[in-house]
Amino acid sequence: MLTRTELHTHEEVLSIYHKLKRYSNYLIYVTLVVFILGMLTYGQDFSFREHAFSHFGRIRTQDGSPNTLSLFIYGTGMLLSALICFKLSNLAEDNTSHYLFRLAAAGYILLIVPCDVLNTIHSIGGVLVIGPLWFLTVIQLHDLFRYYNKGRIYLYHLILQGTVLPYAFLYAVGSPLCDMVQKFALAGLMISLKLVIAEHAKVVRDEI
Repeated sequence: MLTRTELHTHEEVLSIYHKLKRYSNYLIYVTLVVFILGMLTYGQDFSFREHAFSHFGRIRTQDGSPNTLSLFIYGTGMLLSALICFKLSNLAEDNTSHYLFRLAAAGYILLIVPCDVLNTIHSIGGVLVIGPLWFLTVIQLHDLFRYYNKGRIYLYHLILQGTVLPYAFLYAVGSPLCDMVQKFALAGLMISLKLVIAEHAKVVRDEI
């Protein structure tokens, strides 16, 4: 994630990784707050099984009820998530990580578009969030093979792939379980990204 050249001391690299870890925590906190507040303010009774995370950003719920407060919370959360990803992209020095975080930031902005108005644009936003963050986490896990035993890396892969890939498959086939599995995929992705950044910070700390 960082280009470790002579331009940075180990202490500087460690400081940057601590910032990366802090902002990845912010991304998790924002997602969690949006989910909790979204459930509490959704315009109709929220069903974990039947309603997707994106439904918090609908103008009207499926039964036609207004969804103004939930929409505001969701839009604010997506905007904050976009800003966090822009910050992460500035901290990540290698081109791949930088651009993947930028794509995720753009995806969060597109996710603000209500899915009950322009679902195609909203769906593109979802792909731009999940795809780049998933790919980035896979790359960083691969880099960790040089420093850790394979068992721990395989465990992190299990958390990531065991949640994201089933969701991708169910989404592709249009399964009614898709909305329920989506929450686990989002949680698995966020947790995996946080764990990977934390492990890279440990590697840098141990090198000092």
